[in-house]
Amino acid sequence: MPQPLLAIRELSKRFGGVHALEGVALDVAEGQTAGLIGPNGAGKTTLFNCVTGVLRPDQGAIRFGREGGEELVGLAPHQVAQRGIARTFQNIRLFAGMTALENVVVGTYLRTHAGLLSAALRLPEARREETWARERAMGLLARVGLADCAGQPASTLPFGWQRRLEIARALASDPSLLLLDEPAAGLNATEKQELLLLLRQLKTQGLAMLLIEHDMQVVMGVCQRVVVLDYGRVIAQGAPGEVQRDPRVIEAYLGAPAAA
Repeated sequence: MPQPLLAIRELSKRFGGVHALEGVALDVAEGQTAGLIGPNGAGKTTLFNCVTGVLRPDQGAIRFGREGGEELVGLAPHQVAQRGIARTFQNIRLFAGMTALENVVVGTYLRTHAGLLSAALRLPEARREETWARERAMGLLARVGLADCAGQPASTLPFGWQRRLEIARALASDPSLLLLDEPAAGLNATEKQELLLLLRQLKTQGLAMLLIEHDMQVVMGVCQRVVVLDYGRVIAQGAPGEVQRDPRVIEAYLGAPAAA
């Protein structure tokens, strides 16, 4: 069996007496799209925050990369990002006063090397990197269907377009794993279909993705594997159809035992 790109083992995180995560284990394979689902408060965003270095788990291991990977626990968020993990947020975090193009350019800075002095003096290296960053950002805007909006302030874009812009900015750092926190939240039916099309395109291009999502149409439409959290514990995992029929999953969502 191939080594996973992301391997989480016995991950636990407590906030006072609350066990937000307890003994969580999950894998995401290279090129795989996996879904992380569960009721509100199940620990899904806490898991993302542990993976990305925003929170430090109380125990457990998070390994990322090929051939066994590297331990991420203890790394700062920018160090995790440098290793190839990017994320979006449940509540969109764009730079509202900047244009769509500028927002994506910001995402490329993780892959640039010119220092502050070089940029301030407009030295050749800095100018070359600036040109590269703008060209890459324009390519990513085209990839998510927003090339015609490059010069518009992010705050003026429709909500669904802002979601896609945030994905473009995350892709700008050239990640090998993309974490998506409720990408379909707040979208109308048309925007949701556009999102599904984009996620399927990223999937065919070999990008590994782990997404938190409540919309089962999105989960079933794009995920190859689903992990279910409830009260910080994994209660089921497997193919989407299998998980959807699991009595423990039905009970967690409906609050009552599944009918026999």
